[in-house]
Amino acid sequence: MFARIALDLPVPKEFTYSVPDELLAGLKPGQRVRVPFRSRTRVGYCVALEEATDHAKTRPISAVLDSEPLVVPELLALARFIAEYYACSLGEALQAMLPGGVRRGRRKVRRVERVGDAEPPARARKGRALLDALASFPSPPTPAELCARAGCTPAALKTLERAGIVRVVALQEPDELDRAVTLPRETPPRPDAAQAEALAAMADDLIGPRFGVHLLLGVTGSGKTEVYLRALEECVRRGRQAIVLVPEIALTPQTVRRFRARFDAVAVLHSMQGSAVRSREWRRIRRGEADVVIGPRSAVFAPVARLGLIVVDEEHENSFKQEQAPRYHARDVAILRAREAGCPIVLGSATPSLESYANAVRGRFHLHRLPTRAGGFSLPEVVLIDMAGERGRIFSQPLRHAVSDAVADGGQVILFLNRRGFATVVICRRCDHAVGCPHCSSTLVFHKGRHVTACHLCGHETRLPTACPSCHAPGLELVGTGTERVEEEAREAWPEVPLVRLDSDTARGEALEAALERFRIGEARILVGTQMVAKGHHFPAVNLVGIVNADTALHLADFRANERTFSLIAQVAGRAGRGELGGRVLVQTFNPAHYAVRAASRHDYEGFAKAELEERKLVGLPPERRAALLVLSSLDEGLAARAAADVARAVAPTARKGGVEVRGPAKAPIARVRGRWRQMVLLLAPRPRALSAACAAARGVKLPGKVDLTIDVDPSAVL
Repeated sequence: MFARIALDLPVPKEFTYSVPDELLAGLKPGQRVRVPFRSRTRVGYCVALEEATDHAKTRPISAVLDSEPLVVPELLALARFIAEYYACSLGEALQAMLPGGVRRGRRKVRRVERVGDAEPPARARKGRALLDALASFPSPPTPAELCARAGCTPAALKTLERAGIVRVVALQEPDELDRAVTLPRETPPRPDAAQAEALAAMADDLIGPRFGVHLLLGVTGSGKTEVYLRALEECVRRGRQAIVLVPEIALTPQTVRRFRARFDAVAVLHSMQGSAVRSREWRRIRRGEADVVIGPRSAVFAPVARLGLIVVDEEHENSFKQEQAPRYHARDVAILRAREAGCPIVLGSATPSLESYANAVRGRFHLHRLPTRAGGFSLPEVVLIDMAGERGRIFSQPLRHAVSDAVADGGQVILFLNRRGFATVVICRRCDHAVGCPHCSSTLVFHKGRHVTACHLCGHETRLPTACPSCHAPGLELVGTGTERVEEEAREAWPEVPLVRLDSDTARGEALEAALERFRIGEARILVGTQMVAKGHHFPAVNLVGIVNADTALHLADFRANERTFSLIAQVAGRAGRGELGGRVLVQTFNPAHYAVRAASRHDYEGFAKAELEERKLVGLPPERRAALLVLSSLDEGLAARAAADVARAVAPTARKGGVEVRGPAKAPIARVRGRWRQMVLLLAPRPRALSAACAAARGVKLPGKVDLTIDVDPSAVL
């Protein structure tokens, strides 16, 4: 017997190995095996067993690693689709389906604990930082979590461990919300007319169950989650299981509690879990012990056997798109999985992706509208503030007055800016040189709290220069605004008002939930944040949202810039007016006449979508056609350009046969990242199969060893 083995390598083929007699009885497709590969051994996945092979010589499998298949047949079939459509190897697709803890078989996780009252020597600055960071965790952190928060290396932790000041122990990992806790049962609110109509329209597919894609287009606060919950109850009542996909940033204990208040058996899978917890939850799901599985994009691969419903909340979110191979979109994979399982899928959003809305308009998806807010609350008034007359100010006069009034009325305020750091550019006024990253085509962002300049593309950090690197003039100027500067300005403007900042610099691990809880209970009255505060949160006391700069994404060299701008404004505006105080939204912009900004100010998603779809149709961009972005990168700029030209030429014959347009090659808008120069070729195809054929032709091009090719099918951005 012979086995076809898929390895986690970026090569578009499987490898054939012979199966020793002693391993034959225990080997099935879906199991992991250890095999010799070149001069080393690798772990791969058995994907098929065959009685014969065309290969003259084969090497034997060394070992079978699993007692039973980790990848069931339906997920193996799904992996084959992902490999073909998203232009990756089958091994890469299979690797993405299994949590690391499952692959490694880990049950326990290492945690750091304080031992006694001993202190590090006064000179041991890193030791002191580690102990301060350790004290900030409510429960023992992992070594990696502790070192990340303290900004230290594992070597510094080892020094404390050898001194007997801390110890690292292996513990059975607790769940982030103990399943043994009995939560009070939530009394479901009575559905309003629109909710009831949507549920009635889904009923036949839920009862069947049968495949159907249902797009729930509901304004912010319209009760989409209640529709999900009732659909899930119907699914569970009929003895089936469900998967609920949510954006990573929305997966907080409060979200999980809401589901656990309605269902007894809920499992959670997400990247912030320790590997032991994730492995345990995965195995619970595999044993059929979970009725509802909640998680971000990778939860689409949960080993659910009796699948009766999939829900994708905030389906427009970019976080559902994987940015490394396999570059799949969880929403689209979820639709395929629902189709194969013969069950319905519900996509929900106040600002659906144009792909989903176009499918609904064309009749491929069922469209259900929730046009008003639940509970009788109104959508907030949105006021556009033209910043042309407010140059140099972070807060316009109308916004300053509005914040003061909102706080005086007993409300809370969200100040939104989708840029972190203090200043987005460090510039020399003598020669106009902007301090850039040595590895990327980007300027460095100044982070005042750490007093460093940082590249948000590659992570490079350095101390703030005292003089211009170009002309050596002293006195560099800090230009542009990030959330750190907004926080500082807000504290100066309203010194008596408690404030919290929430962005990826401040919200790590428990800090995210702690910041949200402070704001939720009213301990903080102003919340400054990036897109982490824009979506999914319910704060009834928020009576004002101030969008500090609505234009941050508007002029990017990306065809989705208008869509992203509309979505961000609409979503963050939706945090206001969810309680008795009502709400207002003030949008500061230099482009008040732009149709995306104006449509967002009117809460007019469908008006914006129709206008944007017409624009995309005129230029042949998605969703009018399918797209794939080919990026050629190299440390040598000329080599990258030549390789891109070679790929464009090689793809052309296949592209012509399938009606695929080849645009480029051209220098990428962000020309250099992590020291590598980038060239891009954009493929636009009328049909998925034609696009896959063109991508396969690109993968077949033999490139110099110093050139990398990445293929991103259905890219979320073309930067």
